[in-house]
Amino acid sequence: MLLASLRGALALAALLLPVESRGDPPAGSAAPFSRGAQQVALLAGGGFGLQMFGNDDSSHNQPRIFGVFGRWGIGLSDPLARGAFYTGNVELDVEPMVLLNYQPRSGWAAGGSLLLHYNFLDAGAIVPFIEGGGGASHLAFRLGSQSDGFTFPLQASLGFHALAFARGAVTASVGYYHLSNAGIRIPNSGINTVMIRLGSTFFP
Repeated sequence: MLLASLRGALALAALLLPVESRGDPPAGSAAPFSRGAQQVALLAGGGFGLQMFGNDDSSHNQPRIFGVFGRWGIGLSDPLARGAFYTGNVELDVEPMVLLNYQPRSGWAAGGSLLLHYNFLDAGAIVPFIEGGGGASHLAFRLGSQSDGFTFPLQASLGFHALAFARGAVTASVGYYHLSNAGIRIPNSGINTVMIRLGSTFFP
């Protein structure tokens, strides 16, 4: 009976100890990138239109855009795959945005997106990331190839955080940014841009 109880206690300890060790808070540069950790950011940048999908209306389908992007994020996981080159964590970001179109005509768009974001945590003070997502916005670019009104912003980016100051980082990214209405109104050629952003991220 005693031997059976001892075996049961050892088996329970074997199950609980790994769980406890996985719950330890991350140390060093990984600390802001853990489950429940929050961040806020402000980024600004520019986008230049790409001619895609056979549309030859180059003057209207390749706008020039200036954008301002807010960001609130929360970690969905502690660092995963510890010890591997792709060690990192997953976070969810809420991103309101305002876009100003200054070529070929003046215009604007405003809305927001939800993004899934993966931080690579094996590079010390430089934290590369990938992200992608979509949302909803109102468009008023006044372009001949894209109807104004309700649109869906879609995006995918590569970037990095440079942990340059206490509880904060310089953040930069480059990626694909798309606006269209999924055929709700015609014309709907879509606005496809390369978006470059730079700003600061803070870890409260």
